Formats: sequence, C-alpha cells, structure tokens
Amino acid sequence: MPVTRWPSSARAVASLAAVGLLALLAATAVEASRRLDLARDELICAAGHTVCIRGSLTYDTNSRVLALRGRLQSASGPGLFRITVRGSNRLGHVRFAPMEIRLRGNRTEIVDFRMIPDHPDVANWQIDRVEFIAASARE
Repeated sequence: MPVTRWPSSARAVASLAAVGLLALLAATAVEASRRLDLARDELICAAGHTVCIRGSLTYDTNSRVLALRGRLQSASGPGLFRITVRGSNRLGHVRFAPMEIRLRGNRTEIVDFRMIPDHPDVANWQIDRVEFIAASARE
C-alpha cells in the first residue's frame, strides 16, 4: 500500500496552526496569572505624612495574594499602619479589604506583608485610604 504524503503547503498550514494554538495557550496562561500593581515603587503615606513607606503594593489574581513590600521612609513612632483597598465584583458590589501592619517605627524598617482578601470574586483592587494609628493612641 503506497504512503500518501501531504503537499508542502498543507504541512506549512498545519505547522502554522500548531504555532498559533501554542501562542494562544501562552497568552491565556499569562492573562490567568496577571499581577495588578496598585503602587509600584511609590511613596505610600498616611494623612499628614505621619508615616510613609516607599514600596510596591501588588495583587496576584492567580494566588489572590495582596502584598506590600517596601521600606519605612518616615514615621512618628510605633503604631498600626492601615491600608484599605477597594474593589468591585462583576455584579458591581463594592468590597473593602483592610491591610493592618504593625510598625516598630524604626526608620529604614523593612515591610513585607501579605494577605489574602476575604472576597475571591474581586480582582480589580485599588487603594481607598491609608491611615496610621500611633501606639499611644491605641492604648
């Protein structure tokens, strides 16, 4: 029985289709693991600049981790640094997630804080407000 071979143009079309499919799968994988930068190497300050952190606030849509990485630039002392992020789901319901970070108040203190927000249906977080509660005010 003779072996039939594809013409060279048919082989080229098949290989182009395979390359296109691989590119589509790669683009889908990249979009699925998208990272949202809420602040990228920026100064994040509480009202009145009582406390400022230079760093990045990111949200990884795949792992749902909201992370703040940076360094304390200025502080009026120890206390609680609170960043509240806001987002909405596909139905338009607004959700809030507070990040509460205890600071020792040392200049150049490294801040590495991670959390998973309570609302898995929200992927479009943005900074809503930044507050600082001094340790003496909390007691």
